[in-house]
Amino acid sequence: MRKLFLALFCSTLLLSVPAGAFSGVAIYPQGFVSFPNVPAGSTGAVPQTISVYNESTVSATVTSVTLSLPQFTLLSGSTPVTLAPGQYANFVVSFSPTTAKSYTGTMTFNFSGLPSQKISLKGVGTSTTGIATLSATSLNFGSQALGSPAAPQTLTITNTGTTSFNVTGVVITAPFAQTGFSGNSTTLKAGQSLALQIYYYPWLQGPSVGSILITYNALNNSGVSLKGNATAATTFALDTFPTLPSATQSAQYLATLTSAGGIGNVTWSVASGSSLPAGLVLSSAGGISGTLASSVAVGNYNFTVQATDSETPPVTATVTLTLPVGAPTGSACNNVEIKDNGNPLVPLIDLGTGTYMGYQGGLYANGSNVDDPTHDAYGAGLAGGIQPLDANGNPSPTGKYVLISVGQSNTQGIAYEFGAIASVDPSVNQNLVIVNGASGGASGGNLQDPNNYYWTIMTNNYLPNAGVTAKQVVAAWVNDVDAEGKPPTISRLQSELEFMTQNLLLKFPNIKIAYFSSVNYTGYSNGVINLYHEPNAYQAGFAVKLAIQDQMNGNTNLNFNPALGPVVAPWMAWGAYYWVDGLNTRSDGLAWSCQDSLNDGTHPSDPAGRVKASTYVLQFFKTDHTATPWFLAPGAK
Repeated sequence: MRKLFLALFCSTLLLSVPAGAFSGVAIYPQGFVSFPNVPAGSTGAVPQTISVYNESTVSATVTSVTLSLPQFTLLSGSTPVTLAPGQYANFVVSFSPTTAKSYTGTMTFNFSGLPSQKISLKGVGTSTTGIATLSATSLNFGSQALGSPAAPQTLTITNTGTTSFNVTGVVITAPFAQTGFSGNSTTLKAGQSLALQIYYYPWLQGPSVGSILITYNALNNSGVSLKGNATAATTFALDTFPTLPSATQSAQYLATLTSAGGIGNVTWSVASGSSLPAGLVLSSAGGISGTLASSVAVGNYNFTVQATDSETPPVTATVTLTLPVGAPTGSACNNVEIKDNGNPLVPLIDLGTGTYMGYQGGLYANGSNVDDPTHDAYGAGLAGGIQPLDANGNPSPTGKYVLISVGQSNTQGIAYEFGAIASVDPSVNQNLVIVNGASGGASGGNLQDPNNYYWTIMTNNYLPNAGVTAKQVVAAWVNDVDAEGKPPTISRLQSELEFMTQNLLLKFPNIKIAYFSSVNYTGYSNGVINLYHEPNAYQAGFAVKLAIQDQMNGNTNLNFNPALGPVVAPWMAWGAYYWVDGLNTRSDGLAWSCQDSLNDGTHPSDPAGRVKASTYVLQFFKTDHTATPWFLAPGAK
């Protein structure tokens, strides 16, 4: 049975000491510990290990540990315990819910001569009498022409049990959308149902996959797998996704409207009787721009636009769009795009053979976004050989295999969302365990050192808390930054990533594949806080590209093929690439709004930014031919 460790995300900054750390003494996992759901009255939750790490230069003593709720029990770990520099102590906690509800307690660590530290303990006792039954576990919208939305399909959530429960959330990945759940908790009594209308808006030619994550107050989450396929438009149509990237009050805005199937020049206008929010204008070329007036309140604004194709006779199409408007976040929301020395920052996937700082675009060599055929074929072969393993790393039909995320706090938040969605997607392989191994502060400068304690946290806390071992890890998703250098550089991050890749094999001896991403747009931090601002986040993509290229060029320090010498690294390839120049929409329709970031302008917001990035991560793993053999269930490939 698939288990998921939703590792602990807090707003730890990229360059900071982990949240709650004092004098180099830190508690891990960070911020809070989430126990697997168990039926009320059960003791079946996997015990979680919480550790005190002493990374200071002097000894530290834990004098006592207290738990605020009786449902959380300390199973092991004694006090007082004195930790020499570099040492850590484990405290194992169990969760035994007495009733069907959510529990949030605190675990307090007291120290001699240091402030006490607290983390939250969270768990859900699930109902045995409330039962959520879905009318479908997968929805396939078939093939639809660009600009021609599919007829909606109904997904019904029915309480087939005897007691009530609440639907607390519905998350759906683009290009799919839903109506029927407004965001407010909905109570379903025995026999009652909630009907959702699910829509598919084909906006990019080719197959689309997605998921729905449904959360409850006292039940296990459930999910639905989504599919659709966009074909070329046969007539003139508007294929802009109906919900535009979010705007921010009193801030600049950009959006680009698109059409398909036309044969002449396309002219855009606002339809008669409709209007844009004050401060914004629509150009005849289809660009929405301007600064939102201060009088525009927070909320959703609907308006209708039309476009006319100049073919003979002219053809006109209309579409109603929704513009969400959010409040200022505290970050630099006017930084809707960033230029470097006056030059636009073009995403790698759109840069092609063009260059930046002398580096060619494309995810791979020669401006291409496609891997070298020989290198790619080797990765596909490795993927086809991945099989369940027991705790000692031996093949076992009843075993599991692990995809672990590695990186800093941006990765941590996105991996949390990705794991939550994938954990209930019926198309995902039941043998797969997704472990969020990322941590706030775990930058490339730290993880290039195999002895750094962030690696220990993965093997001592994150993996055991998920019920798996380091020997069951077969793949990694890596997304990291050069946070120690001032300023960060492409070459230094490239070197850090290459050392990290070697460390993956040292720590996870059965790992086969490592997929790499680079961080999201961080321009909203420019001028606000000195984290990983632009163009550093943009440049991180070139570091990933160069590290992968080093392996493809045959560098022995990254050799993955035993026929060519000692194997010192897993096979490397690009994973999801979701950097975009703010609201300056890239070729596949992605844009990054100020509302997609926290108030530091760097970390993805919860849920908007995390869902947006994790949509790309999920799409990658559900479609890439080196991932689908082990990521997807046999019938879903």
